[in-house]
Amino acid sequence: MKLTRAGAAYIAITLLLGFAAVNTGNNLLFLVVSALLGFMTVSGILGWLNIRYLDVAVRLPDEIYDGQETYVTLMVENRKRLLPSFLLRIGVEEAHADFHLVERSATESGTLAMTFKGRGRKELIQAVVSSPFPINFFIRSTTLPLDARCIVFPRPRPCGPPEGPADARSRGAARSVGRGYEGEMETIADYTGVEPLKLIHWRLSARHENLKVKRLTSLADVPLMIDVAQLPGQSLDERLSCGAWIVNRSIRVNRPVGLITGTKVIGPDTSRLHRLKLLTELALHGSC
Repeated sequence: MKLTRAGAAYIAITLLLGFAAVNTGNNLLFLVVSALLGFMTVSGILGWLNIRYLDVAVRLPDEIYDGQETYVTLMVENRKRLLPSFLLRIGVEEAHADFHLVERSATESGTLAMTFKGRGRKELIQAVVSSPFPINFFIRSTTLPLDARCIVFPRPRPCGPPEGPADARSRGAARSVGRGYEGEMETIADYTGVEPLKLIHWRLSARHENLKVKRLTSLADVPLMIDVAQLPGQSLDERLSCGAWIVNRSIRVNRPVGLITGTKVIGPDTSRLHRLKLLTELALHGSC
């Protein structure tokens, strides 16, 4: 519990009137002091109840990078059946979120802007709930447990394109399961307005009321294998940051990428789950 400036002034006035009532024996002063003490007691009970019977949980995104701001969803549940909670400030690590009102038996959600330091496994174990309610004489706070775990990926560091020719035709291309405009025809579908005109199947469209377009597969570059030991960088963290940048850049352009970390080899792929798997391996590489 932290005393505010207004609370300190209120206590000082109460003490002065109390001393005056004792010294003078004035019954009116005794009544005023009693009212002041009663008001402080009632506000204290309300403030104590305001931060009780709360549960806090966080929902972490699946992509968190070292040193980069990440938005985390914070949820507050008020388990009180009769009283809402007012003017809550909830802090997790160094980030804070404010909730002006959480209704009784209800859950509210907000957003925290958090920055995680260092790659690897991270755990959020507690949240601090504070409030100046009801009259800002005291700021009461309590600690609530959290059970949130995540893996922080290395911060991507540009380190130049992977070695090899820049032209897809010169380095070779392979058929991909994703849709594109350069591969083989996969199926015929209705025209939605976003496909290029060159993909319209005019002969088939003439037989139907709607325009038909060809759905083509996209082209993927020849697979790229990343060996952490061969990446540029003076330290392990710099090499891992370079690897994270190459993984994201390669898969963004639909190039299959794999990873070699010591004796462990992960084959190339272009899916999002595969990208997260590679980033996780980079985040945990060399850590205890």
